[in-house]
Amino acid sequence: MSIVLYDLSEKSDTVNNFISKLRNFMAGRNGVDKLTYGLIAVYCIIAAVRVISGLYLPIGIIQYAFLAFIIYRIMSRNLQKRYRENYKFEQFLKAWKPYFEHLKLRFRFIKTHRFRTCRHCGEFLRLKRGRGKRQIICPKCGSELTFHFLF
Repeated sequence: MSIVLYDLSEKSDTVNNFISKLRNFMAGRNGVDKLTYGLIAVYCIIAAVRVISGLYLPIGIIQYAFLAFIIYRIMSRNLQKRYRENYKFEQFLKAWKPYFEHLKLRFRFIKTHRFRTCRHCGEFLRLKRGRGKRQIICPKCGSELTFHFLF
């Protein structure tokens, strides 16, 4: 009884050959950037809505058109235009980043703290949980605020 082992050196050569051919093919193309990751996330949401709703044909058309757009962006050779699109998307994310960071903090401290906003400057305030009336001073603008907590 003999044991046949696969020659891994041949396999790695073919894998390396494929990777080098793929690199040569993608040279000068846009590839995957942050906007592409965002579009893939939206594509997954569309796919989930399609499955949940049961509207396979109309949402399926939208889903596959979206997939075609994602592939078009990845394969595009118009790098300047793709960079501008990605830059606008990053600016959009930058504008929403404080909101999502605040949301993350709310979930992290949901059992121990309450969150309110200052009426004067809009600063997010994190207050220890407890009942009653609280008077605090906003650390950003210095205004005195009163909050009533029922529980």
